[in-house]
Amino acid sequence: MHIHLIKKQTINYPSGSAMEFYNNILYIIGDDVNYILCLDEAWKEIKRIELFAFTGTRIPKPEKPDLECATIIGNKLYVVGSGSLSPQRDVAFIVYLEEDKVKRISTAAFYALFRDRNLVAEMNIEGFTDCKDKLLFFNRANTQQANQLLITDHKIIKKQFPDKFKVLPVEIANLRQLPLGISGACYDDKNDILFLSASAENTSNAYDDGEIEGSAIGVVFNAYQKLNDKKYTIDKLICLDDVHQDFQQQKIESICILRQSNNTYRMAMVADNDDGKSVLFEVEITL
Repeated sequence: MHIHLIKKQTINYPSGSAMEFYNNILYIIGDDVNYILCLDEAWKEIKRIELFAFTGTRIPKPEKPDLECATIIGNKLYVVGSGSLSPQRDVAFIVYLEEDKVKRISTAAFYALFRDRNLVAEMNIEGFTDCKDKLLFFNRANTQQANQLLITDHKIIKKQFPDKFKVLPVEIANLRQLPLGISGACYDDKNDILFLSASAENTSNAYDDGEIEGSAIGVVFNAYQKLNDKKYTIDKLICLDDVHQDFQQQKIESICILRQSNNTYRMAMVADNDDGKSVLFEVEITL
């Protein structure tokens, strides 16, 4: 696997934590911002989609919905809170992209399935993607808990509890003796390939930020088939510090596919370095 940095741009938008690409528009979601930033392919702002009313720039940490991940299914963008503080972060938004209409929903009952049965040590959903008929939620690791993959189906989109759900441990390497916490996910349905972003942060819980050691991109081949395994294994992993110095100490929070041709992918990533701005990267990945 080879990764080449195409471009990098710092944007005046705080806490970039999730991103998706649809109809030539890049949707950027911040974990403590009340609107989605919409950019064209040159990364120029074209519009904003307000999720909820808020006076100010950044929502205080104890109150923020912590919108950490997103995926597009059909013509709808699903934006999901991490669940790392209840009830403030037990929230999701459905954005109807053809009309920019927004609907807010609660994830409390769904997250309770995992909390009440002690299936996760601490809820912190930061990666989310659809994978054929399944929905994949990645619970991020820290120095005290490992990454976990929560597998369910599309019934929860219709406010129905799934008949079955499954929790798998995720096998991924450490970075400089710190665990890599999965921070984003996107899926190529045609080739059954899953891409993951992950970062190493020196924190022991889902609430507090820590020193950033670096980030990596992981790839899972036969991603859907592997949902039947006893653990979810990352097939390829590249530390981004080894790709280009511009990635040093960047906390990559999300990744999405812009376009794909054969075994080459043009992808975008967003980094949140807890400084009030976000950094966008465009890369080319050849598998």
